Amino acid sequence: MTRSRRIGIIAAVVVVALIAVGVVVYVGTRGSEGSASNTTSTTQVVDPPVTAPAPKIAPLALSDKVPSTAGIESQLSAQLANPDLAQFSGVIIDPESGTVLWNKDSTAPQLPASTAKLLTGTALLTSVDPSSRFVTKVVKGDQEGDIVLVGGGDVTLSARKEGTDTVYKGAPLMSDLAAQVRASGVDVKRIVLDTDYWTGPELADGWQTGDIRGTQSSAQGYITKMQPLMVDGDREDPANENSVRTGDPATTAGKALARLLGQPDLALVNGSAPEDAQVLGQVSSQPMSVLLAQALENSDNVLAEALARQVAIARGAPPSFDGASAATLEALEDLKIDTIGIELVDGSGLSTNDRVPPAVMGQVVALAVKGDPPALRNLLTGMPVAGVSGSLADRFQDDASKAGAGWVRAKTGSLEVTYALAGYVPDVDNRILVFAFVSNGVGSGTRPALDAVAAGLRGCGCA
Repeated sequence: MTRSRRIGIIAAVVVVALIAVGVVVYVGTRGSEGSASNTTSTTQVVDPPVTAPAPKIAPLALSDKVPSTAGIESQLSAQLANPDLAQFSGVIIDPESGTVLWNKDSTAPQLPASTAKLLTGTALLTSVDPSSRFVTKVVKGDQEGDIVLVGGGDVTLSARKEGTDTVYKGAPLMSDLAAQVRASGVDVKRIVLDTDYWTGPELADGWQTGDIRGTQSSAQGYITKMQPLMVDGDREDPANENSVRTGDPATTAGKALARLLGQPDLALVNGSAPEDAQVLGQVSSQPMSVLLAQALENSDNVLAEALARQVAIARGAPPSFDGASAATLEALEDLKIDTIGIELVDGSGLSTNDRVPPAVMGQVVALAVKGDPPALRNLLTGMPVAGVSGSLADRFQDDASKAGAGWVRAKTGSLEVTYALAGYVPDVDNRILVFAFVSNGVGSGTRPALDAVAAGLRGCGCA
């Protein structure tokens, strides 16, 4: 969605506490719950434990050696000359001073791929209470024997058996919800599926057929129908990030509840929860800040889309693709980021219609590093660590890039013939440098070439 198509949305900015996710976060020392109805009930919300480990923060004393453009170009001369970079554009920023140290076509809109999740994360952290959670409820229906399973946007709710692995660590369990329903004593005859929490199309423009749902032959499922009632991100295998999706999230969730109630043959129908319905059970997700870290580290498209809709709700926009895009753009403008040239169709970056200038990605990461506002520091905690975690775990392994292993933190992106990388790294003087790179017309050597440029900044003493 472009700026000209935006709707009016109420702004809100919330200060967020930094939550680390088990790796060192190096920064300078300077520097919703959703439900279909409002009800009163004594039913206890079952919250999963927050699984983020204790923060491991290692502040680095910032150097006064300000890098220069000439120094950057000299340091990266070999890396930038690599033809494997293909059609390359990007920006390098000194976030402490705000100086653009190096730039190549960085204001030209490019396909952002999954680096677009940084924009969704930025909007979330400046719009939504980080301690808020998605809530899934079961309420009593209008007809005798009806219960209504009310989706509240939590795509992490798990139908797995307790103790079984899932992509979403610490996710709430459908079995807990079923236990509460059984304890209520209601004689269940039918399950009504309420998906009213979100509106609009369930698939975004520009999503490629091969990315939707997946097939048994390809075993790759990167996205599914965006319905606010879902279990395990609609994965057939809850422990496999890229598992085939069922393609029918709400029905799959309903079947899981029926099975866990011990009545697998219960009829399932679509409908809406009655107003002021009696709550029979409810469970809630991990906090939004933890979910964001999970979405960024594993580049989880489904979770990113759910979080984008929560941004829309917080800013008074419809919880749809269009509403989420409009809300994200408004959040960026609140941070004084120029949104001209940005085209957002979704919140995950999976659409081939998305366009974002690399300069915008650089500005977002620079604001997060500087902690301006402090809420944005949370954006850093979910970024994969080179050679260690998430989508960077198996990268930065060769001689040209291994110097960046353990130091570079960045969000990756890969879509069609485009690779992207946006993040930050401390140089040898412990001065943080921010980068955002995009390569088009990519080949097999492009990812290592991008990694080498980022790793080269680690060796920079480029005053």
